Amino acid sequence: MPLITTAPDADVLTPVCRAYDEDVADGWYARTGGGGGEYAAVVDRPALPGALETAELRICRGAAVDLTDRWAFFDDLAPATAFVRAGRLSNLMPSWDLFEAAEVRAYCPEHDREEAALLLGRQVHERSELRDLVARFVASFTAGAPAC
Repeated sequence: MPLITTAPDADVLTPVCRAYDEDVADGWYARTGGGGGEYAAVVDRPALPGALETAELRICRGAAVDLTDRWAFFDDLAPATAFVRAGRLSNLMPSWDLFEAAEVRAYCPEHDREEAALLLGRQVHERSELRDLVARFVASFTAGAPAC
């Protein structure tokens, strides 16, 4: 059975849907529990786990954007920041929050499907850092970009 640890120093292993339920221990704060979204849970977790890929478990590090009723996950802070910046300049909701994040995915035999939890780390909101991240995103398109 694909299992994950519920805390970095824990010996207890549980499936994703149970590891991050609404009664999260160790000071984590569950923003959402299982239910209608893509994620079984969205949890504030100051110390994010490292990236990992095994046959049973995949943990991706990156960034998450809170779109109020949905979450967008990116594999890096730079594109997530550009996404937030573009959204704030549009007629869409201007208060999108940006976080360092980890996405945990594993197959759950109880529910017979892959399930995911979104772990939120530090919120990114300092203007100078946001400006640098957007600049890094833009530079990724100009460095070695093929001519049209």
